[in-house]
Amino acid sequence: MPGFVSAAELAALGCAFVWALNGLILRTQSHLVSPAAMNCIRCGVAGLMLWVAVPFVAPPIADLALVPWQDWALLFIGCALGIALGDTLYLGGIKEIGVSRTMALTGTFPLTTLLWESALLGEPMTLALVLGSVLVVAGVALLSGLGEKEEDAQDMRLRYGVFLALAASVLWGLSSTLLKPATSHLDTTHANAVRMPLIALLVYFFRILPSGNESLRGISWRSFVIVGLTGGLGMGLGANLFLYAITQSTVGKVAVLTSISPVFGMAMAMVFLKEQVTWQVVAGMGLCLVGVWVVI
Repeated sequence: MPGFVSAAELAALGCAFVWALNGLILRTQSHLVSPAAMNCIRCGVAGLMLWVAVPFVAPPIADLALVPWQDWALLFIGCALGIALGDTLYLGGIKEIGVSRTMALTGTFPLTTLLWESALLGEPMTLALVLGSVLVVAGVALLSGLGEKEEDAQDMRLRYGVFLALAASVLWGLSSTLLKPATSHLDTTHANAVRMPLIALLVYFFRILPSGNESLRGISWRSFVIVGLTGGLGMGLGANLFLYAITQSTVGKVAVLTSISPVFGMAMAMVFLKEQVTWQVVAGMGLCLVGVWVVI
């Protein structure tokens, strides 16, 4: 039964808002910066900002020596799969099939998370979580314009983009599930301060360096600063809110709550970009809000 909103639920909703704002800003740079370079820059800047903050807001760094190696291994795997690979696939999907279709397909993230959480952590899939997930996924699909035709979408490119988006959803679900046990002995600020630079290095050595640093050349200082600031916003503040939420609640519930990010994004687009309000937008927002109400 819905009741008072907990701190974990507020953190998850706050994370969804931050990610929506982040996406709105990144949209202005998607045609100027490659997905791999964008991921590398924002994670690197976020890591730098977090290490500056660690002495002021986190427990002593010496506590990191007490973390079991199994937790470090899960954190590394979660980083590699969820952000280094998953986010790069997501950004690649946007480049191939556009924001609308990519958001609709990655909107299956709550369902993939529930499946991974049930399989790996033994968490029960309650009726409220399943129903809320289905409602949110349906709402995101309406908001994203699933089924609308794009004149310039060629068949092979469309299939490739669909594969990238669905693969990102599966990897995000697995990564989120792994982060739950990985952060059982880690402060959220410490966890993000470690994983963000790690992700930047993984993307650089496995995606950018093999291409001869091609994707980093020609990036203007303006684009670098904007992408870097989104790193601090989305990968710093947003990731901290997300990790706090999953340490205080179930991964499935957090996945459902954070997946309403497109609702915030659409609302911002209507206010700041003067995008038109259609019946799909109203219906999509309604389904998402009902889904969140069911879960909470």
